[in-house]
Formats: sequence, C-alpha cells, structure tokens
Amino acid sequence: MKFSEVTKVLSLAAFRPDPDDCSFTWEKRFKKRKSLFLSIAREGVTWKSMDKNGMLSVSEFVPGALQDVLEDMASEFLELSDGGWCCVSINQRYVISLETNLMRKDSGFDVLRSTPRAVLGSKAERGKRYSLKHNSESNSSVLLSVDEAYIKEVESLLGRFGLKVGRLCCGVFSMLSASLEQIEKAREEFKSNKPKKDLGNILNVISCYGSICILRMEGEKWMEMRSRVSLHKGKNIEPLRKIILPIIEDMKSEDQIVFSGDEGSKYIKEILNEVSPDMKINDISSINSLWNLMSKK
Repeated sequence: MKFSEVTKVLSLAAFRPDPDDCSFTWEKRFKKRKSLFLSIAREGVTWKSMDKNGMLSVSEFVPGALQDVLEDMASEFLELSDGGWCCVSINQRYVISLETNLMRKDSGFDVLRSTPRAVLGSKAERGKRYSLKHNSESNSSVLLSVDEAYIKEVESLLGRFGLKVGRLCCGVFSMLSASLEQIEKAREEFKSNKPKKDLGNILNVISCYGSICILRMEGEKWMEMRSRVSLHKGKNIEPLRKIILPIIEDMKSEDQIVFSGDEGSKYIKEILNEVSPDMKINDISSINSLWNLMSKK
C-alpha cells in the first residue's frame, strides 16, 4: 500500500464517497461542503444552495433559458458550490407514462440503463434515457423517458460555465415516486389495523414548477395517468382544470386526493378544493419537497 493510501485510511478520507458517486446520497457525498441545487424548467431556473452544515437556502427564481441564466448567474453559482458541483432537476423534454408487463428482474434497472430494449421491448426508443417505478401489487409501472440530447445539452452548458453535474433527475418523477411510496406504506398500515377494509381509491396529484402528473388509483391498481410539461404558471391554472375535471367526474365522495407540490403550488390545491369539494385532500407537500428528495434519496 502506498503512503498516500495509508494516509487516506488513517484520516478516514478513503471512506468518503466521491462527488460523482451516485450510489451515495447527495448529503453524504457533500458532507461539510457547499453545493448547488438547480431546477430547470421552460420558464426559467429555480435554485437553492446547501451550506456546509447541510442547510438549504431560500428558493430563488431566475426567468429565461438556461444559457441566459448561466451568463448572468454563473459567478454567483460557483461561489455557492465547492468545486462547482450541482444537483439538477429537469422539468421539460420528458414523458411520463403508465405501462404494463415490463421486465422486473433484480437486474432490471441496470439493464434499463445499458440495453433499455431488453426491459421495454418495442417501447424503447433510441436517444432516450429511462427510469421506472413499479407497482408491487400489479403489473403496472410508471415509465420516465427523457431526451438524451437534452441531458447532454444541460451538462454541456453547465460545464461551459464551470459547473459539474453530480446528480440529474426529473423533479416530477421523483416527487411522484416518493408519493407512491408514502401511499403504499399508508395502505399497509391501514390493512394491519383494519384487515377487512381498504384505504380506497386515490387520485395522486403532483405539481413541480409548472409541470403536472396525475395518477388515478382504484385500490392498489394504477388505472389512468395524465402528465403535462409546463402546464401552468403562477395563478393561471385553468389548463389544469381541463385535465383534472374528466378524471374527478369518475370518482366518488368517499375517494380521496393525495397532493404533493412545490412551494409555489398553493393555487393547485385551491382548484382541487373547488372541483372536488366533497373529497378529502391529503396534502403531503413541504416547502422543500423536491430539494429534500434530491439531497436525501
């Protein structure tokens, strides 16, 4: 063993994950280091910084295309991040769909990255990157598809301004996956307390910086999905009404809505109350919903 390697072991440096090691959470990779969080949407870039103690700053929004934002903000971003490392959520040029009968072997996710056609069959397209969330109680899966060219474009633009991507995700998909995990856990707890009853039908609504994903669930089955990129902006949420009304009409008063949104989604909850006054709405949102997922998962 080289002397430098011995020194690393004695100082515990050998046990610190590399910044780009995605097998560790962001918090563990950047412990005692500053880093930057970016959410990139069609209308602009929302960002937060994380200090050396793991505390997130208040969200800031800069309107405009990513390149324009970086031209104005790159120097400030670099000061907020040790080594220029950033964690990125993309909220455009993706598709989320409800699929059935996809491969579920233990190696499925590794295969999905290397040879997606082996998992997706004829649904696989060239020039795409994929992720999956399976329903453990049925043959349904939620499939995320993102343009490879767009991912490379984002990485290249950030790199041109000295920023390095340590993690890249789709915000809506991450929030949907987390919400589904919470619902599954709630169903299990409900069954353990009331074995002869079920939690019932649920409409799962996700809002992430203007983009929307809606999943209708009948018991444990995932039945219908609507996903739209950059659907609403601020108070202008009429496009959401047009999408959600046909789904709400098929639901009953004893059904419930599970809502998860970013810090700017208060108008979404208002319209949910308006179009479904008799349904219970469980709001599982938090101020840092997306950002906590990006740093802790």
